[in-house]
Amino acid sequence: MIRHANYRVNLHHVPPLNARLSAPALDALSEIARTIYLGPQDILLGQCETIHAFYVIVEGGVRLVEYTPDGQSVALKIYGPGDLFGLLAVSGSYPHPAQIEAIHDSVLVAFDGQDARRLMSAYPEVALMVIDLLTEHVHHAHQRIRHMAAEKVDRRLARTLLHLCDKFGRADGRKISIDAPLSQRDLAEFTGTTVETINRTLTAWEKQGVVSCSHRHIDVLDRAALNGIAENIPLPVQI
Repeated sequence: MIRHANYRVNLHHVPPLNARLSAPALDALSEIARTIYLGPQDILLGQCETIHAFYVIVEGGVRLVEYTPDGQSVALKIYGPGDLFGLLAVSGSYPHPAQIEAIHDSVLVAFDGQDARRLMSAYPEVALMVIDLLTEHVHHAHQRIRHMAAEKVDRRLARTLLHLCDKFGRADGRKISIDAPLSQRDLAEFTGTTVETINRTLTAWEKQGVVSCSHRHIDVLDRAALNGIAENIPLPVQI
């Protein structure tokens, strides 16, 4: 169930805001912030509902899912701690094309777009932060399109798993457990391929000791090998 907190939010310990803004700007931004608590599968925003705010994830994570007219779902993106989304709300409310739902217990901080826009005139560094973050999103989108067009599936999947390790990984010795419920279909949609190809690739990596897979869960056993795949360095041949 979605819960909203009424107390003032302290943003001085919330990345990446605390690394980009001065203390006075953080204090001013705290005045318009509100905390949102989500449980697993709680829907923050339905598909095509109007979004009025932008959000930063403090704990947990959300995924963007688009539903087709025939009821099929397509997983578009996943956000974890430190990620911001909905930044276009500073230019005005708009229908969000995808449903935003929590993947497990999550804490988000929301900023009304118009309140943030008014704040930008007093604190230009907030405006510069939004511009920089939007630029980063555009570069990431272009990079993803380039990878989809030019790279083989194994490299794209390796990059996806490394990103998930950074956002949701829990280290246990050499093993990194990705603490996010992800199906092979989700991975196929994130990487732009088929479920059969994902299954075949993960099965091969399991045999080589790179990953271990179970229902909606992946452990990375050899991150160095996964890095090598992402950089197009072949795995050693098993004899």
